Amino acid sequence: MSHPEPLLEEEQLSGSTAGNRSKPTELFDEIDESYLVEWWKSNFFIRKPILFGTWDGVFTSCMLNIFGLVVFLRAGWMVGNAGLLLSCLIIVFTLFVGLCTVLASNALIARCETSKGGIYGIITYVFGGKIGATIGIMYVLGQTICIALYVTGFAEAVVLKFDPEPGNHWLLRGIGIATVLLLTVVALFGVKYLVRLQLVLLGILLIAVLDFVIGCSIANDTSGMTGFNRTSLNDNLYPGFVEKETFFTVLGVFFPTCTGLMAGVNMQGDLKNPHTNISTGSLAALTFSGLLYYLFAIMLACTVQKDLLLSDYMIASEISWVSWLFLCGLYIASLSSILGSLYGAPRVFQSIAMDNIIPIINIFGKGRGANNEPVIATVTVSVVSCCFVLVGHLNILAPITAMPFLLTYTAINYAHFCLAMTEERAIKPESILDHYSTESTPIIKDVEQTQVNNSEYVSSDQDVGKTWQYHLQSKSLSFVGAFLSLLMMFMIHWLFALVAIALATLIYFYTRTTSPGTKPGASNFVLSRWLYHVIRSVVHPLPAEHKIVIATETPEMSYQTMQLTDENSDYLEREKVHQSVVSEQIET
Repeated sequence: MSHPEPLLEEEQLSGSTAGNRSKPTELFDEIDESYLVEWWKSNFFIRKPILFGTWDGVFTSCMLNIFGLVVFLRAGWMVGNAGLLLSCLIIVFTLFVGLCTVLASNALIARCETSKGGIYGIITYVFGGKIGATIGIMYVLGQTICIALYVTGFAEAVVLKFDPEPGNHWLLRGIGIATVLLLTVVALFGVKYLVRLQLVLLGILLIAVLDFVIGCSIANDTSGMTGFNRTSLNDNLYPGFVEKETFFTVLGVFFPTCTGLMAGVNMQGDLKNPHTNISTGSLAALTFSGLLYYLFAIMLACTVQKDLLLSDYMIASEISWVSWLFLCGLYIASLSSILGSLYGAPRVFQSIAMDNIIPIINIFGKGRGANNEPVIATVTVSVVSCCFVLVGHLNILAPITAMPFLLTYTAINYAHFCLAMTEERAIKPESILDHYSTESTPIIKDVEQTQVNNSEYVSSDQDVGKTWQYHLQSKSLSFVGAFLSLLMMFMIHWLFALVAIALATLIYFYTRTTSPGTKPGASNFVLSRWLYHVIRSVVHPLPAEHKIVIATETPEMSYQTMQLTDENSDYLEREKVHQSVVSEQIET
């Protein structure tokens, strides 16, 4: 009788593992469970969706889009034209608009019942599909032009490195178009590879910033780079605009640094906890980028002469400790911003197409893989970007890029304001009686009765949880942010602003024609009616004796029924339903 041969140690381990497949240990659960499935039962063509968190998803994407190429190439030019004081003011304006928009978008995400579409999804929830599609298309257009902006800056940096004399615009355009096509192929590989690549790019970008700081610290008094010098600071403290440049033109060139704020919102469907991840990651990226903006402006103002700041776009590279290392950061900033836009814009475009609000773009709703990657939309965005690359100048593309984004930021801030006002009126029952004030006199609820009635309502803020971000999400701040964003459009370039508004209006009326039955939004707030009541209460306040007070207690009433129809012998057995009730107050 033959005995079975003893198993080797590896075979015993394999057998024990196979026998315990139904109850794997916790350690194996945390590492990987794919080895527990036989290879012939595995599906090699289906990938599980990938979810990201605050730092590996939102912060990284926002940081690489906010702190981008414009700072590397135009920070010195901004300081040379506007001076350090006005440059700091430009940074304040940019960051304030960005802060209002980030807070408003975080508040909307906490309230909106949507998990996809990014900007389009939250605007649609508040205002309905027509306005949502309009703002979504404008946002996609802004992201598309932004790709052309960053590609043009990347090509400009490459050309100026090997040919310091400007003027070779066709070489710049050729490099830009080739870069767009190459990065489109990279973006089509999927979100996993894109985000993993961005983590590496962010590390290189921070090393380049450190290289710039070291270079400014050790710069000597040669070729206009004086090192830390009080004379240079005094010369660069006040504005010295060159011909055709003003405070608003410089603001228009610098504002695209703030166009990547919504990168986290666009990842809403790919995040583990969208509300927490987006709010923390976006605010952290905005704060850190703002500090770097001030760092670049102050150090260039203290270490470089004004003439050199105005004439040399590559001055930050030249003053760095290791020039090629800073150039790597410059190129990385450009490529990462392009990749971020190539990730966000097609997904918003795909969401609009999938909702069938604009039938002509339905084909762009098709996706691929477990993450439903928008291949057709990505290719379309890439082709349109190549058309804008033909403009060939960063200072011209920058204000054009700013217009769709400022219009989008206006809509986001206004959406939060409207939704907050709608919730406030729903929470306060006395708002139901507001329409009576237009007829005769205003109605004032008794305090005790108001408190009792308000207990029946639950605010959405309580559902969300009053975190530290909640106390910053003010509807008044959102209203100011909406007004300031709209005002900045006309301050930067009034003609571009009118064109952007006209284009948005055409898209809106087209959606009304093609999709008249689109579901309305959650907000029923009307700005004109609210302004009318506010102005009337200020201009024509009514005396206290004319105001109506609703009693807190219902008076005792007696009720008496009355037959409305005549009695008929044929219908005596039927129930008498044709009756009226008359109430009378009982005098005490």
